[in-house]
Formats: sequence, C-alpha cells, structure tokens
Amino acid sequence: MNAIFDEQQLQAFLQGIDIPPCPAILVELDQALNKEAPDQREIARIISKDVALSGRVMQIANSPAFSTGRELNSIIQALNVLGSQQVFNLVVTQLLKVALAGAPEVPMDRFWDSSALTARLSAELARRLRCVRPEYAYTFGLFHDCGIPLIMKRFPQAKEALAAANAAVDASFTEVEEAHLGTNHAAIGYFLARRWRLPEFVVHGIMAHHDYAMLRPSSPLSDNARAVIALNVLAEHIIRLHARGDGEQEWEKAAPGVCELFGLSLGAVDDLIEDMRDWLG
Repeated sequence: MNAIFDEQQLQAFLQGIDIPPCPAILVELDQALNKEAPDQREIARIISKDVALSGRVMQIANSPAFSTGRELNSIIQALNVLGSQQVFNLVVTQLLKVALAGAPEVPMDRFWDSSALTARLSAELARRLRCVRPEYAYTFGLFHDCGIPLIMKRFPQAKEALAAANAAVDASFTEVEEAHLGTNHAAIGYFLARRWRLPEFVVHGIMAHHDYAMLRPSSPLSDNARAVIALNVLAEHIIRLHARGDGEQEWEKAAPGVCELFGLSLGAVDDLIEDMRDWLG
C-alpha cells in the first residue's frame, strides 16, 4: 500500500477508465536500466526489437536539439548522446502515444507538443535554480498530465470540464474536474504512472500536482516531488504568458508555495519569468 495516497480510496476515481497495461518492452527496459551496472548493449538490444521505437529514438538523437555534427547510426550512439534517462523518457512517451491513441473529441498533437515544451522549460528552470536534477524536472514535465488523454477518450464533455477547471478561482483544478466528471486527471495519471513503472517521485507528483499545500516543508512528498511540481507550474505559467500575454488561475494559487520552496520573492520570480521568456525566444 502506498504510504502517501490510499489507492483503495482512489479506485473510485477510475470511473470505468481502462488503464493501458505496461508494455512488455518497457518492463524489460526498466529492469535493464535499474541494474547496478546497466549494460548499454542490452538496452540497445531491447529498444531495437521495436522498429518504430528505435526509429523514433534515432530521429530525436539526430535532431538539431541534440546534433553532434555527425549523423548517428546506432542506438548505442544515441544512448551516448542522449543518456539513458532521456532515452527512457523518449521510449515511454512513444509507447504512451500509441497506447493512448484513439479518436478523442480533440486531437492530442497539441497536448504532446505542450508536454514536451513544458519538460524542456522545467529542465532549464531546474538548471538555473539548482533545486533538482534537470532530467528529473524534464521527466515530470513530460508526464505530469498523462491522465488527460484517458479523460478525453472516456468523457465527451472533458474539454469543457478542463476549461472550467483552468478558469476556477476559488476551487482547485481537480475539484472542478470531479464536479463535472466524477474523476480528475491527476488520479488517473497516478494509476497510469504506477502501472507504467515511472519513477516514484513522478507517481506521487502527478497525484499532487494541483494540490499546492503539498509544496510546504511539512508535506509527506519527497523533496524531488515537491521541486518538480513547483517547477512545472512555473513553467506552464511562463509558457502561457509567452504565448498569450496573460497567465491563468493556477499560478495565482501556486505562487506563494513556489516562492517559499525556492526561497525567492515574487519580484525575483518575476525577473526569472522575464529571463525565461527571452530563453523561449
């Protein structure tokens, strides 16, 4: 039983949503990566068993973001360039896209693009604030909303519920979702993350990422989980400001906890926000 969240109580939030099983290749990869001395040849062999998966890893490794100036021709070379954690993130993302594909009311391309941008910005914020390893921030930014595609597939009214939750001033995001749908994407994402063997701080952070009381020092969450939640909500706020010129209600709810966690004044955070908007270009 989880020491922080009671999974038996959380079962009520599933609302008939089927959590996709963790693919066998991900189980195998997770085991290989968690060995005391991971073998890159073994990791490469596992990824190479799936042609689409290995192709995606190679495509990313040869993209401008990671280019070394020469074309990479093997998974081993990609592992050397990207690192094992980054490759694991790519693998999970690709497998999730396949597992969660369907015909929801709204195409999910923008969702995945937004998650990728949030991950990049969260990692850069982590580098600057030195509060958690950047790859941890990246992982959480990528997967924190992984319950949303399942919510979208299950409920025709999900888009309206999510919009109402995002605009709510007094209620929490998840409370508004529950009022409309009887469930929320954080709880669904929690079960998906646990089943897919994502790191423990990601699992706990997903469940709590709209509960900003969890940012306090007295929180039962780990330091990593608290840090990535704070980085994520700040990253999402910066992205919205950069895209539209205005923020959203979530930052207003989270800002005091974020400032306390990072030991920054609101003025210092505002300066950081402007620096990051320049970084986004």
